Amino acid sequence: MSDETLLEALHLKDHEGLNRTQLANRFGVTRGSMIGALNRIENDTNATDPDGNQNGTMKPRWWKR
Repeated sequence: MSDETLLEALHLKDHEGLNRTQLANRFGVTRGSMIGALNRIENDTNATDPDGNQNGTMKPRWWKR
């Protein structure tokens, strides 16, 4: 999946409340690949921001022009 696809998936999960199955269906990937991708992102985020004080500091869809 592209970076933009993953960013959109994270947005839909965090702001629209979609679950991993719904995200997988929406983006045409398997549930397992969506779970794996989001888990890797969450693990990396937790490793670089362990106390979570920087989470949610950017406006929704900040990557869009």
